[in-house]
Amino acid sequence: MVVDLRELLKKIFALKGIEVLDREPYDYIWVRHEEGLELIYLEENEDVDGDYVLSFARNTEQVHASKTIICIKECTQDARKMAEKLGIELLNRAEFARVLGELIIELYESNKLEELNILEEEDVEVEDFEELESEDEDVIPIFLEEVGDGEERIIKPAISPQEADRIAREYVHGFTQELVLLPYYVFDYSLEVLIEGTIQTKAVKGVLALNALNGKGEFWKRGYETVTRLDIEHRKMEPKIDFEEAKMIAEKSLEEEYSKEEEVKIEGENVTIIEKRKTRPKKGSVKTNFLGLYYLPVWIMSGKGGMIMINAVTGATMKGKIY
Repeated sequence: MVVDLRELLKKIFALKGIEVLDREPYDYIWVRHEEGLELIYLEENEDVDGDYVLSFARNTEQVHASKTIICIKECTQDARKMAEKLGIELLNRAEFARVLGELIIELYESNKLEELNILEEEDVEVEDFEELESEDEDVIPIFLEEVGDGEERIIKPAISPQEADRIAREYVHGFTQELVLLPYYVFDYSLEVLIEGTIQTKAVKGVLALNALNGKGEFWKRGYETVTRLDIEHRKMEPKIDFEEAKMIAEKSLEEEYSKEEEVKIEGENVTIIEKRKTRPKKGSVKTNFLGLYYLPVWIMSGKGGMIMINAVTGATMKGKIY
């Protein structure tokens, strides 16, 4: 089990009788206790210096609450001076470890440590969220190879012109036929998904293909054979989106795809409870690796009754404006 430190803290606070608030932005921990509202930020990924503390103060200046920054990495003397000047409490790694240890001991002494449940998997199952599984026996592993600089690959067609004709007859008549190659920026990715109300994360990985014409992302779950050229006559479309823009769109698409409200099943001793819980990627966990520019072959069939696009690899009809 991968334990998310932020969610662990929230659960400890709740067990201590401290009110934990569900408030945006969710990167902060919002708690209310006897002394009032407190905003806590856990910095796990970078060092904290004076400029960091000043930026934090500016970003939260509209929040009327006591503020705390917990530094898991390095914490400079300059950061301490700036925090003291701005009235922000700063805890370095050692100080936070002592506080966390005290909290856990207090839970132990009050017989609440078992409720924290950090030593075993929580009995929480996400329904209808197949992407959360790191391995899926029904998914064919992607074996798109990474291409070299400037090199492009074409996904090998599996649907012949005759087969495309047969499929198209169900939709259009008296048609013309053309094979078009659509450009895709292909990334493999990995991330960790947080489930609201739990302290665990689930590792996710896969392949995201971004249409280089319209910016639409597709999650590919099967392998494709590639070639460097086609003997059959075709027309190749050139990308309208550059690589840097495609990378930003890909990362945003992953954030949106895994930020959802899903049904979860909680197993009790004598009852199963179904409830809605939010999921989101853990901050800083989204990683993408560019595999290359690949061209997906599509049959464009037009005639009486309109136009239809057929995926020349799978035979599936493709709806929507592709280009």
